[in-house]
Amino acid sequence: MKQKFHFFLFMTLGLLLSSYGQVEAQMVGADAMQFKELVYHDNLPKYLLSTKTAVLVSTPRSEEDPRLRSNWKELSEFAHKYFRQMKIDAIAYYYLDDVFANVRQNEIFYTEMAEREIKYLILLDQKRVELDSGTTNYYRITVTSFNDESSFVSQGQNAWKIEGYNLMDLLIEMNKDVVRAEMEMSNYLIPEFPEFFNSTNIIGGRRIPTYAMDLKVETLVVPRFKKLMVEDSSSVDQAYLSEVAKYNREVDRKNRKLEQIMETYSPLKYKLTDEVTAKAIYNDGHQFALMRIDGTGKMIRESLGYETNTGETDYVTLKAGLGGSYTYPLPVDAVVSKYYVQHVFTKDVYVGLKWDADLTWEEALQNFIFHMKDILRVK
Repeated sequence: MKQKFHFFLFMTLGLLLSSYGQVEAQMVGADAMQFKELVYHDNLPKYLLSTKTAVLVSTPRSEEDPRLRSNWKELSEFAHKYFRQMKIDAIAYYYLDDVFANVRQNEIFYTEMAEREIKYLILLDQKRVELDSGTTNYYRITVTSFNDESSFVSQGQNAWKIEGYNLMDLLIEMNKDVVRAEMEMSNYLIPEFPEFFNSTNIIGGRRIPTYAMDLKVETLVVPRFKKLMVEDSSSVDQAYLSEVAKYNREVDRKNRKLEQIMETYSPLKYKLTDEVTAKAIYNDGHQFALMRIDGTGKMIRESLGYETNTGETDYVTLKAGLGGSYTYPLPVDAVVSKYYVQHVFTKDVYVGLKWDADLTWEEALQNFIFHMKDILRVK
């Protein structure tokens, strides 16, 4: 028996550019994940115990400090013990937002997964829900194929899922389904502990720890946020279309805010665009594109080649203010946004002279513009 459900994952929205091909205001694969429709079956994938699997984990923000993620590694360690007992070869664990934090990072991660011959994904999702008795956690485990593409999951592909309030009970039931399936098993050397991947070097050219002086005369290309398009509205229900419309209204709001913030970039030149390739930017006479990465401060610093110290507890953001700039410490694991500029032809990355990551994309962009104009001595 087949059942079709809307697959909703709570994701941060991202202003992302492609490093080598498509330059987009958002990464469609990341945002579209919450709108994927999977076809759920009663049986687990036939070759789950004889191939490699990656686990994509999603958790809510910490109740103690909403700037931080809940402890997703602890959740992963708990689940991995059961996956190992089931003989599922879960060889890599990723935080879901991290694989879509930046287009270049996404490209590296999905290429590595394909090269490691990963065939299946387990989506381990934890939400926080309100009941009459109070707030509690709700879990969902989804097993589906890895599509060998940057989207990771394709619209309408087959899947298996189980969900409920007690993760241990769900894993026990999942194990029973594995036993009942009597799958062919060849996974013997399963790692005892989960291996985590959350950052990678996203710089394709030189890393330049300042701002591009050429932008005093050159135009900076700035992609807008991109709406989600439904190819065939007759294939989805009204509830789905309502969610898409709600999402697109938020995109409109973000684009209005983007335009408002970019006005402060004047008198420097910029160009807002909806969608264009890196080649088209270059052929149009432009060389520089504004890029963004979202994630924990530590992950972003590692991905952009900053020095990190295991003993650090905070990173100090130099934040733009009405009377100038001021220091603002944030925990190393706070979820932040960071802007930088990339040369579309050489792939050189200008990370800026100041650490200016901030809790929202709006504040991060304001910080970046403020410090860039200050260093370039532009009023």
